Amino acid sequence: MKNNQFIIGLALGCASGYFASKYLTSESGQKLIENIKTIRGDFNNGGVGLNTNSDLVNAFNDKTDALKDHMSSTVDKIKDDEDSSDIVFSEDDLNED
Repeated sequence: MKNNQFIIGLALGCASGYFASKYLTSESGQKLIENIKTIRGDFNNGGVGLNTNSDLVNAFNDKTDALKDHMSSTVDKIKDDEDSSDIVFSEDDLNED
């Protein structure tokens, strides 16, 4: 009985593998694989779901623009501060023996 179950399982496994490979090599199967890759890529890039690449790039650019504005305003405040000065190190300060 166990030999029959093994042979039936082997035959069903081969048949399902054959039909799966035929489906995945077809045009609709390739579209399915591309959709899966897109979904996985979107979730790996921050879990944002089904966004397109342009949406991800625009969101990144918006965030970096806000960071640049914040950093430039901070630098302007430091430049205007009278107590701030340029810090200069000499090699003697760095080579303490």
